[in-house]
Amino acid sequence: MRGVRRTENGIEVVDLPRPEADGVRIKVQSIGICQTDLNLTAMGPLQFTLGHEFAGVLDDGTPVGVQPTVPCGQCELCRNGDSVWCVEGYSRLIGIGQDGGMADEVIVPASSIVPLPRGLDATNGANLIEPLAIHLHTLDLARATGRTRILVVGANQSGFGVIAVAAALARGGEHVDFEGDRAFQREAAARLGAGVEPSGQYDLVIEADGSEESIHKAAEWARPGGTLALVAGYYTPKTWNFTTAFVKELTVVFGAFYGHSATGRDVDAAATLLGRNPRIAEIVNTHRFPLDAAAEAFEFARSDSESLKVVIEP
Repeated sequence: MRGVRRTENGIEVVDLPRPEADGVRIKVQSIGICQTDLNLTAMGPLQFTLGHEFAGVLDDGTPVGVQPTVPCGQCELCRNGDSVWCVEGYSRLIGIGQDGGMADEVIVPASSIVPLPRGLDATNGANLIEPLAIHLHTLDLARATGRTRILVVGANQSGFGVIAVAAALARGGEHVDFEGDRAFQREAAARLGAGVEPSGQYDLVIEADGSEESIHKAAEWARPGGTLALVAGYYTPKTWNFTTAFVKELTVVFGAFYGHSATGRDVDAAATLLGRNPRIAEIVNTHRFPLDAAAEAFEFARSDSESLKVVIEP
């Protein structure tokens, strides 16, 4: 079986034994390269197969998505239903602490399976369930409502900010704008329905780029008493002059995971949204590479190319 790992030689497709463990076997059909993947692989060799944004089919051909969490089930947080915060941390995340879906096959717990609604394809769309669920979760944390003016600042190298636009529009923000440095990012946001000429101040500003410049900018756009949501993934120390946030008395919210609410799991809500609006995947999934070209796919995603989500297909 083929799998993609970060070795001493960089990104390589290696031969791996077919997985044999308790759980549900998935024949993988699509995997998105995430900003987290780019950050992880820049740190050096890793001992696991990459890939946490993936979808595929079960042995009987049923298409499914995946919530990439394997909670211990024993700690207090897991017992209380907050398994994404399991005390064993990142070691319990598929593709981040243990073997992921950037391979021909993977075995996941039955609890990780996300049923796909009609209209959502495992080859084009279901790979976006995980990042979209993060944004839906963050909007809940920020208590966004239909009366909320929302600005998304930055798209980063994997189109994460454009996915945030889709989530904000779906949650019925009163007005949703996007600010990005590059024309193709603004065009993608506009195709989803966002404004791309920000003005005034905003009730909620979502920082989706991860750079220090973007964090500063996001705080400037927020109205006094507003909310700043930091979701980009901050894997290296950031220097942030928080005077602006202080004098505006901003509420700062971090969004990193997903969970559940009275209405169900965030990943299921994300799947429903992607099935209802296939244009999200059409706009965000911009480039595709075969699994054997994984090294080229990572190089392309990391480059200055005009790409949003780069997808690998076994």
